[in-house]
Amino acid sequence: METKLMCSATDCVNNINGLCAAYIINIQDEKASNSEETYCDTFDESGLGNAVKNMFNMNVVGEAKQIFINESIQMSPEIKCNAEKCMYNSDGICEADYVSISGIGKENQEGTNCETFQI
Repeated sequence: METKLMCSATDCVNNINGLCAAYIINIQDEKASNSEETYCDTFDESGLGNAVKNMFNMNVVGEAKQIFINESIQMSPEIKCNAEKCMYNSDGICEADYVSISGIGKENQEGTNCETFQI
């Protein structure tokens, strides 16, 4: 299953117009009881140094497809999650059809919450 992910963490090196260019993202906080206790561990602040550092995790195929196909989301990363209480967590993989990560104006992982988290 391919999860669609939209992200409002506009200062993240992986964020391209609200879509995530990472190949794999990690949602963290094993003991989270609500979305505010989760965070995107893959977040890294925008900048050339971080872009180079994160190249190994780029979804190059998805990015290339997205250039030519505007009708659907092609940049859909695999979403790993260790939030044990979330109903979408299946053995460490998110099985939600659609995931929203918040984080407008954030400069670090704190505050990049998984808004799709549900108990």
